[in-house]
Amino acid sequence: MIRLQNRQAVLRIAKNSMNAHKKRNILIISAIILTTLLITAVFTTGFSINQTIERTYMKTVGSDFHGVFKYLTPQEAEQLSKHPAIHKYGKSVSVGEIVDEQLKGYSVELKQIDQQIVNNGFIKFQAGGLPKTEQDIVLNTWTLDLLNIPHKLGEKVRLQINVNGQIVTKDFQVAGFYEADQYIAMAGLGYVSEAFVEGNLSHIDPVETRKTGTYTNNVNLNVMLNSSWNIEEKLLRIMEETGVKTVYGVNWAYTAVSLSENLASIIPFLVLIIITVLSGYLLIYNIFYISVIRDIRFYGLLKTIGTTPKQLKKLITLQANRLYVIALPIGLALGYGVGMWLSPMMMSISNIEEEIVYSVHPVIFLGAALFSYLTVRIAASKPGRLASKISPIEAVKYSGMTMAGKKKVKTSTQGARLPKMALRNLFRQKKKLVLMLSSLSLSILLFSIIYIVISSINVNTYVNSFIAGDFVITESTSSSAQETTENDNGLTAEIGQALESIDGVQRADRVYLQESSIAIDDTIQAVLQPIAEQENAKEPIYRSILNQGKVWSDLYGISEGWFNLISKQDIVAGTLDREKFASGKYIIITEGYMGNQHQSYYQPGDVVTLTEKGQSYEVLAVLSLDAIYAAGNKTYTPAGFKIYMPTEEMKKLAKDAKLLSITLHAEEHKKEQVERTLQSITKASSDLVVKSRDDYNAELNGFIRVFQTIGYSLSFIIAFIGVLNYINTMLTSVLTRRNEFAVMESVGMTKKQVKKLLLFEGIISILLTGGLICTIGMIVIYFVAKGLTDQIDFTEFEMTIWPTFLALIILLILSIIVTLVAYRSLSKKTIVERLREVE
Repeated sequence: MIRLQNRQAVLRIAKNSMNAHKKRNILIISAIILTTLLITAVFTTGFSINQTIERTYMKTVGSDFHGVFKYLTPQEAEQLSKHPAIHKYGKSVSVGEIVDEQLKGYSVELKQIDQQIVNNGFIKFQAGGLPKTEQDIVLNTWTLDLLNIPHKLGEKVRLQINVNGQIVTKDFQVAGFYEADQYIAMAGLGYVSEAFVEGNLSHIDPVETRKTGTYTNNVNLNVMLNSSWNIEEKLLRIMEETGVKTVYGVNWAYTAVSLSENLASIIPFLVLIIITVLSGYLLIYNIFYISVIRDIRFYGLLKTIGTTPKQLKKLITLQANRLYVIALPIGLALGYGVGMWLSPMMMSISNIEEEIVYSVHPVIFLGAALFSYLTVRIAASKPGRLASKISPIEAVKYSGMTMAGKKKVKTSTQGARLPKMALRNLFRQKKKLVLMLSSLSLSILLFSIIYIVISSINVNTYVNSFIAGDFVITESTSSSAQETTENDNGLTAEIGQALESIDGVQRADRVYLQESSIAIDDTIQAVLQPIAEQENAKEPIYRSILNQGKVWSDLYGISEGWFNLISKQDIVAGTLDREKFASGKYIIITEGYMGNQHQSYYQPGDVVTLTEKGQSYEVLAVLSLDAIYAAGNKTYTPAGFKIYMPTEEMKKLAKDAKLLSITLHAEEHKKEQVERTLQSITKASSDLVVKSRDDYNAELNGFIRVFQTIGYSLSFIIAFIGVLNYINTMLTSVLTRRNEFAVMESVGMTKKQVKKLLLFEGIISILLTGGLICTIGMIVIYFVAKGLTDQIDFTEFEMTIWPTFLALIILLILSIIVTLVAYRSLSKKTIVERLREVE
């Protein structure tokens, strides 16, 4: 055989072949666009949400520096900063803490920083800039508000500062102020000048304060490295090479840090990518396969004139590449647009209130382009191998079926039954059958899982997590701030009486709060000691708690009405005896908060002594940590737990307890009247927030709409791909067997029987899909849907199968329509014309 090595000829043939198959080209381009769109949308949404969450967490940390070397002397900081692995750095000096009475319950640290800290610390001055003179100070706006200082440069302010354990009073003038979120950052920050440090801290030895634990005049060196991967290893290497040994910190806000500790967290993302790539592969593969089958005689003729198998594979690859280049930019653009549309919707599901960061990371486009290209190349490779391996004679007679070995003759005394023939026809190409069943099953699985998760959302469970009655009144800072003293402009006893006297209010449930602590006894020690021994030595949270000798315990006074929100699942141990609880001799406690695990220090019957109050109570029951969530302040402290007692007992025990919230139960027909009166009473105070049960219902409905939009859109696209694959598979089956049907008709099989045979094949394929879904599929649906609902607090798993059967019925109807259309296309030619195609 003469072998041609003319590359230009191959390119010309590829171009002409593409021009001759415009409909096929449109289908393949659409398939590539759809695949690229899905992958790009997933990447865009993932990166945008990740960067938004990272930015929020960075604001909590206080900067976007990769890491920090803590508690250094000026000499040590200078030595570390010169290391070549550090690209940028910023220095901050610990000065002290503002302890004015107006800031009681808030932590406002005082530091001296440089410009690099400003650049990387999310400090955006509304006016002024870094302090220069010894009298200059910079504060954030909410600290100025608490101090009753106007937002003006040059304003005088006298502050009490705890400097190395000594309270000193200093006069300052406002040199600048910036806006900061009062409840995101772990502590408020104020800034003084280098001149202030030299004039007031020069006599303080940083080595000595490091020993005593005040860390006054210590330097923190915040550093930026070349990337956020392996931050800890890089920091350790820097210390080893410089010889400086100190405490260091890794910015946990970076996703790379959490990924390195828990690679399993990226599995859902990878699974979604795999599902998308697999769906796209099945679609593109089928289209190329049909194209090759249609043109198999053409490829056979090319071989007769000397075209090599390598050139034939290249011919198909070139067509795939050209179609990919056309489709790629469209898919990337549409996918990025869809990702930008989905990102804020996805973020609205979370509790993070932050401006969305739309990512334009190159990995989004490079990754999507790479995954799409691999999908196209792999999908085109099999048809390419088929075209390259087939001989010219086989190409003429090719019917899509390969019969290896000796043919087995089947005999029957009952004649050829069409259902049996249809079943055997389907199993003649097991690989194609498996691909078709997988594609259909995938779309049904996804739709069923999403439907079950959405239908498992329980409105009452969600609403009861935030409100126990019809209206709840709180202070605007009550859920976040640490302040537990009564605010004269907030929720006072007088306001409470006014609210309770509103016409139409049946009952008012008050919640009182006082932060407290309990001395660590042998019982608590036994729980915390094993956890402390296993924790990271560089971040000794529980060791520090053990050293302090106490654990935090929020003390709540609640009315009996809150018992109605406690379900059986909330009770870890004991029983809820209302009479005993009302006696004032018993308390209800929650499990302790130990990060990912929760454990109770005490059991029912144990006696707990409130260290600060000197009063002892018997434990009536132990609840899960998040039980009666609506009654609490929505915050948890490491190793801390919550204690609940009757309202009247709380008033006796802690006369200065803060009134945290008032929940009103209104008569059904007077709700609107009560709401109007509520608004008129509370609008006089900007510190009060009123929310109704309808408000929370609206929030949940918004969440459900977001979930439905995203979930059903994704399942629809996957289902659309599955249906297209099914249509292509059926059309391919009919196309490759057109000669077979012609032969069968020539020996007496009627057109009606051929039509019935094809209908049986379609029906049996759907029945096989149903069998797969109803067996293995149901197990997958159950465990995946249950696993998802278990992660969402306000869902109650409810298995339902009707969406699965509905999808199967729709597929059955579709299979009949596709079969009839395929048969009509087949029957357009006469038997003689179809038989001549093999000559």
